[in-house]
Amino acid sequence: MPRYSFEVSSGPITVSQLSDVELADRNALWDRIVDLARSTREPGARLIVRDQAGETVVSIGLWTVRNLVRKPDRAA
Repeated sequence: MPRYSFEVSSGPITVSQLSDVELADRNALWDRIVDLARSTREPGARLIVRDQAGETVVSIGLWTVRNLVRKPDRAA
């Protein structure tokens, strides 16, 4: 299974970092990204995910993730 590293930063400060996280597939990768976005409330926080080779596979703002996956409060 592939391994990934996750780094959450707010400006120049690293807020959290997870290394060598083994995930079954890309769906599990995005599940982990959503979990991190929901648990981190740093203003302007950004997530970078790197694969085993150190290549960036995802770079996204956590505000964007939260807004992409949130459930609507009411029907339109």
